[in-house]
Amino acid sequence: MHAFTLLRRAFVACALLLAATSQAHTPYLSPTSFEPVMGKMITLDASFAERFYIPESAFNNSDFLVIGPDGKSSAPDTLSELKTRTVIEHELSQEGTYRFTTGARLGATFLIYDLNGEEKRAMNPKDPLPDAAKVKMHFRSVTRSDVYVSQKKINHTAIRVDEEGLQLLPKTHPNELFAAEPFNLQVLFNGQPLANSKLMVYPAKGAEDVEPQEFTSDNNGNVALNLAAGRYLVRARHRASAPSAAEVPIYSHTTTLSLLVFAND
Repeated sequence: MHAFTLLRRAFVACALLLAATSQAHTPYLSPTSFEPVMGKMITLDASFAERFYIPESAFNNSDFLVIGPDGKSSAPDTLSELKTRTVIEHELSQEGTYRFTTGARLGATFLIYDLNGEEKRAMNPKDPLPDAAKVKMHFRSVTRSDVYVSQKKINHTAIRVDEEGLQLLPKTHPNELFAAEPFNLQVLFNGQPLANSKLMVYPAKGAEDVEPQEFTSDNNGNVALNLAAGRYLVRARHRASAPSAAEVPIYSHTTTLSLLVFAND
């Protein structure tokens, strides 16, 4: 077997076994309102952050899309990149549910290595490593964020996901969530159910440090979230082999979904 193939397989096996590697900031796509009641314009922020929803670094270099209530896709009306966030504005000209997505963003490449018992990271894998370095992982980040908003009424045409990458597919309408009622969704990877996938659910508490809730998908990739009233960010992560033409053996996928859960008044 070719030496490169053996090395690539070794990287894949190592990456899938390592669970404690440091991660980049989490992406999000958050609207000013999930159900606009004044006018037809909506504004959203796309950013990377550690606390939600406080923007730290703009989500850029990606193909943002809007899927309308009729199922047709288009680019957002306005896209403005700032330092801490990318701002999207779009006119909700139809009544019904829209899906806003950042699309898949190919991010930084990382090389993790061990040097005399200490884990280190090389941001440029082309730079020479110390002689005693032992490579543990070589991967590239792939990130995406989705959110659903509804104008005056809800429908289900836009509630769909792409065929490639890590996806969260709502089974309960995401704009009709109420406290203590299950929100059912499915975790998919390249269109197939992803079993035993851990979902982290972060409440939007601003500068306050809060512990996320953890859920795990079943054998069919399904999971039911039971949440109190409030805004949340749902995050899934998955590492898998990169396409054969990629410059790295592993893609580290992160996808998020922003939610609003209503109180049961």
